[in-house]
Amino acid sequence: MTCYRIISNIFLSSVLILSVVLNTTASYIMLFKVKKIELTHLFIISLSIANLLESIVGLIPQIIISDELVLRKTPMCIVSGFAVFGFAVTSITHMSFFSLIRTVIVKYPFFYFQRCTAFYYKVALILSCYIYGFSWATFPFIGWSKYEVDLDKKRCSLDWKLSHSKSPSFLLAILIFCNILPGLIIVLGLYFSTKTIYRRKVCKFRQDKKNRLVDILEIEYLKVNFLSAAIYFIIWTPYAVVCILTLLKITVPAHMVTVCALFSKLSTISHVLINCFINRYFQKHLLNLRLIRFLTNTSFKRRLKKNSSTNNFNLERI
Repeated sequence: MTCYRIISNIFLSSVLILSVVLNTTASYIMLFKVKKIELTHLFIISLSIANLLESIVGLIPQIIISDELVLRKTPMCIVSGFAVFGFAVTSITHMSFFSLIRTVIVKYPFFYFQRCTAFYYKVALILSCYIYGFSWATFPFIGWSKYEVDLDKKRCSLDWKLSHSKSPSFLLAILIFCNILPGLIIVLGLYFSTKTIYRRKVCKFRQDKKNRLVDILEIEYLKVNFLSAAIYFIIWTPYAVVCILTLLKITVPAHMVTVCALFSKLSTISHVLINCFINRYFQKHLLNLRLIRFLTNTSFKRRLKKNSSTNNFNLERI
């Protein structure tokens, strides 16, 4: 096994472990500690589950197959490519919907709490993310393009070789509706949220304590929206570049595809970090977990014991 392959396996294993731990922890806290059925909480749970499944289905086979010559276009490989692609588009759709929801909360809070809190509305929005994501993943099975071994021969993915006559139109549609359109929605959500928040900040009627708390909440929404937009473009722009180069029939180096694929795996941990672990309210629940309290107390006792031993040693020297 080459040094490059060893580094790749270490990276993928690290992402897999972090994804399983972080997404499982986030889902557990949201389900059993927060115990709320707000639309934003349900989206976080759903997104965590999608990222968890994407990492398990996509990373474990790639880690197991250490020799790239072993990979062939088998039914298992195609199913893995279908699942990874479906969960990836589902995750992207979650992000764009999440951005819209936050924008509505900031810009039209009364409309949101009056009209957007019904249970059927929450279920419909979440299901639509999965339907949209796996609809695109299903198209290659019904004749619109096909799944093929990737250019670097390390996974099954889309037909970047354009060996199918309809692959160019499919890749163009993917670029528009699964990359550019979600990115546009996220940017517009960030723009309108920022504009609304800063317009309200100059209003003289928001000086009492209650409104200051609302300001803090809006700033938190703005921070999460900004980070989500930044991470989205950092992670998915490389694949958009590969798609454009492929459509222009410019040869894409295999190592470039590998880097894009490895980079995209970070999406399985970035979303949960942004939506959960940087949130102070979530951090309070996290610190109250028994395991975290046990580790914290153990670490504190060790430091206390070490400091006590050091002090005793200094006293003996004196």
